[in-house]
Amino acid sequence: MKKNNNKSFWPYGITLAILAVVVMGAGTIMIALKHPVQMDEAYMKKYQNVDNHYNEIQKSQELFDKKYKVVIKNDNFKLGENRLYVNVLNKQDNSQIKDLTLDVKITRPDDDRLDIKMSSKKAGEDSYVFPSFEIKNRGRWIVLLSVSDGKVEGFFKKEIDVN
Repeated sequence: MKKNNNKSFWPYGITLAILAVVVMGAGTIMIALKHPVQMDEAYMKKYQNVDNHYNEIQKSQELFDKKYKVVIKNDNFKLGENRLYVNVLNKQDNSQIKDLTLDVKITRPDDDRLDIKMSSKKAGEDSYVFPSFEIKNRGRWIVLLSVSDGKVEGFFKKEIDVN
């Protein structure tokens, strides 16, 4: 009787393929944990809240844009102490509106650990002035602004460089 010496390598191939898929899956999870997704907070609210109320937010923004004009006076920041100046003007007569609530978030597009959040409820002589804040990193920063008169709310975004 002759022995059949033709060995099949299919079981080894299948086992190696399964192990490769498991290793690649684990590697993907480890990389994802080291680099988490940064949520876009253009409306300064949680994603779920924006998703559930997006139409109302857009209607409020449209009404706000018909009544007011928002001007962020800063064109750049510097390393160290900074201040943010914002004008909110009535579109009909270009007068400064002084009884609004402004919330601001100054953030990096790639990292939310350095976020700076501030509020202002009263305007200064010619603009809303926020408390001083310190910027420690060069690069691109984003100013997110929420302005509310109690009935309508507007959202604004401006990119500012720090040199």
